Amino acid sequence: MNKLERVLAEYRGMAHVLKGGDYLAVLSATAMNASKILKTGTLSSVDAAMSRNMTISYRKRNLYIPLADIDHILEEHRDNPTFGNVREIFARDCYLWRLRLDTPQSRVLDLGANRGIFSILALVVLQSELVVGVEPLPVYLPVFEQLLKANNCNPLRAPRYTRFVSNPSNERRDPDHNVSIQTILREQNVPRFNLVKMDIEGHEKELFREPEWLANVDSLTMELHPQLAGDLSLIPEALERYGFEFAIMDQAGQPAGINFAVFLVGSTKGALVGTSRDCSSNS
Repeated sequence: MNKLERVLAEYRGMAHVLKGGDYLAVLSATAMNASKILKTGTLSSVDAAMSRNMTISYRKRNLYIPLADIDHILEEHRDNPTFGNVREIFARDCYLWRLRLDTPQSRVLDLGANRGIFSILALVVLQSELVVGVEPLPVYLPVFEQLLKANNCNPLRAPRYTRFVSNPSNERRDPDHNVSIQTILREQNVPRFNLVKMDIEGHEKELFREPEWLANVDSLTMELHPQLAGDLSLIPEALERYGFEFAIMDQAGQPAGINFAVFLVGSTKGALVGTSRDCSSNS
């Protein structure tokens, strides 16, 4: 899939999840920022222009995403515009398009929860009873609280750990900054997670050094960072050991070697489906 095809696919995705007025605003922002888009090869200028509160329609459910309020909270921290997260999670559907998940997905673990947009997706769309977020940066806590309130979600269904997720050995060495999935399972009094979403910016290698937690997971969707983590061959080895069927893909959604990949999805419950398609985060 070439660059033009990726851009067109992205706009088709946005047309599918955005309400009419918001999609027209995207088209207007695109026209006004055409020179910047061509110069940078990204839609970051459109993301900045789309800092407005909006309703997203995703898998026959509506989610209210107060983008303007969120960006205002994060303004002093110079974070990226939140509309980029909306494009990735909803328009490109990069985390869930290869998984056929029955609802409810009762227990979900959101590793690298960031603002909490995927956590809200799980609560509203996947109808999860419990969504545990792990995000070491406390700056995102008020953002997540805003998202919970905006979508009438009970905070008791969405506990958060402001620590790094890691393996038990690292947790024992520094429990103030690290938490293991085994500890989360025990403290939340759940036997397993139906779905784990992971985007932990290069720390995935540490997590898979002690992969026993995979025995307590049904399905997994993750963003990979081989450029940060180094050789990730231990990940498919661990998944095979614990009975996962999985697919490893590059930015364009095509099959890729683990050290050149961007996305990985897997399941022990026969939930893996679909064929290759674009998931590029560069458009």
